[in-house]
Amino acid sequence: MSDRDERYYTAQLNMQTCSRRGLFRGLWSGVSKPVKTQAGLAAKRTAPRPPTAVDENLLNRLCDGCGKCANACPPRIISMIEGKPVLTLDGGACTECRECQRACPTLALANASPDTLPSTGAIATLSGMCIRQMSAPCQSCSEACPHQAIDTVNRSIAIDSEKCSGCAQCRVACPAHAIQMVMR
Repeated sequence: MSDRDERYYTAQLNMQTCSRRGLFRGLWSGVSKPVKTQAGLAAKRTAPRPPTAVDENLLNRLCDGCGKCANACPPRIISMIEGKPVLTLDGGACTECRECQRACPTLALANASPDTLPSTGAIATLSGMCIRQMSAPCQSCSEACPHQAIDTVNRSIAIDSEKCSGCAQCRVACPAHAIQMVMR
């Protein structure tokens, strides 16, 4: 056993030495990798949230479940489920008025960057029979979209996922109920 330990230590001593710069580069590269991975996972929402909600992990830590955001919501689409705000997009739409953000005392809904599009975590998809497919001149969904994410193409519609905030205003405006909201 002692021969093995001696060989191990001899091999370690004969290895190349590392400069101070190399040492710090190695240490910092190890520190930054888990942060990047964790940040990528934190952005995924598990349920439709108010559009200015912070990342899911941070929301779980900041939100105390007080319900002030639900009381402040003019269209009344915020429900408190398991102590966290969830948008009920089945019967209504988010007007992106930011009243929930102003009412939140814990800053759990304070993710308002002018460079990024607010997102509920949901996205509009064509799920049913669009009346444009029957050659009807309908543009209700594209006119209702505040972000111009819907284009009327020939006899159907095209939804740009980069522009869609998941507010469900198109879903409410659709007379044929052909739009459904799904999680990204």
